[in-house]
Amino acid sequence: MQSRFSIKYAGKGTGISILSLLSNHAVVNAKTIGLNEYEGHKLYDLILGNKSDIEINFVTGDNHSLNPINFVGLDSIDVGYLPSIKNIKEAAEDIGSARDPSCYGGVITPKVKINKNLIKANKNWIIRVLLSLLLQENTQDILMRKLSTHARYARLNAALYEYNKIFKSTHVLNLIDDIKLRQAIKSARNRTESYHYLQGTIRQIYYGIFKGKRIVDNNVSAHAVRLLANKIISYNATILNIIYERLIATGASKSVIDNFIRISPVAWEHLSFTGRYNFTKDNSIMDLEKIVRFLEEKLGKNTKH
Repeated sequence: MQSRFSIKYAGKGTGISILSLLSNHAVVNAKTIGLNEYEGHKLYDLILGNKSDIEINFVTGDNHSLNPINFVGLDSIDVGYLPSIKNIKEAAEDIGSARDPSCYGGVITPKVKINKNLIKANKNWIIRVLLSLLLQENTQDILMRKLSTHARYARLNAALYEYNKIFKSTHVLNLIDDIKLRQAIKSARNRTESYHYLQGTIRQIYYGIFKGKRIVDNNVSAHAVRLLANKIISYNATILNIIYERLIATGASKSVIDNFIRISPVAWEHLSFTGRYNFTKDNSIMDLEKIVRFLEEKLGKNTKH
């Protein structure tokens, strides 16, 4: 029921999409959606559904994560929304301001005036919408459909859009002004893409054994992939952390440290996903010390060359 055709994602066949919420490199939540469903309408629920001990303070995403009320919704749960906007020049053409745009001068000026009176007049309704999301009386997807399809919600919908425009305008101006913010968002997006390659590799093993016939099966499969990916990332991060602490303790040069910290914990070239496995029944523990010594020797040889 969830599977759909999509030339972009599935070629001539059908498929589903997996949304993943990453905190640095840890995958704290995942959700399957149809290829016809819009990712931006799922972001709030994905963050609210995070049951891990890792707190999400800021979240970013590509253009598909943009939504007319995502800035407002995430601000209500103290999560900063910092989307990666593909075309900043185009986004700058939609900047809003509290005063009339004619009051401003310079290279970058607002183009529209935000209707503050409309926001204030619908304050109680906006609070009810945000409480409905927080208490999970409605999912974000259902709420967006209701607001967009019922004429009686047109004024509330417009007020939410105006409120959201305040946050989006501020974000666009910050992107233009702060190169470090743009670099941080780019780094976060790169970590996301690295994980996508890893979980894509895991799902392909045994010709997609994780594929299910029902939505609940697909969700279980997504979390199974997430569990295995987190194990791989944890394994890599543990080894890298031990080596990093030793490099610091032994006074390694800055060039060696800089070269080392570029190694990503989301790597699987040294791991084999296929083959026949024989699991021992004893309680033996993997000898990480031996692996660390081998990597230190390898790192030392590369540094000399």
